[in-house]
Amino acid sequence: MTVTVRNGNITSMALSRKKATTIALDPRHDRLLTRAARERGVSRSEFIRQQLALVLEQYRRHPKPRSAGIIRALTERGDERELFGGRG
Repeated sequence: MTVTVRNGNITSMALSRKKATTIALDPRHDRLLTRAARERGVSRSEFIRQQLALVLEQYRRHPKPRSAGIIRALTERGDERELFGGRG
């Protein structure tokens, strides 16, 4: 991995696959972000990435289970009267 230091910022090939974005935080959230990241032992950027990944997971498209197709494969239904003791 290539690491370059410019003006105090570290860039690497690993970061080249990430898209940079900017957010504006009010001072209270900025302090909380710093404290939370420090408690987790990660950078502020890494903390944001981790938390954002958790939130965005609910929006990811999940594949349908393959077992759902078994119902369509049934060509004949049973006699439902068996379920209700002959009533129905």
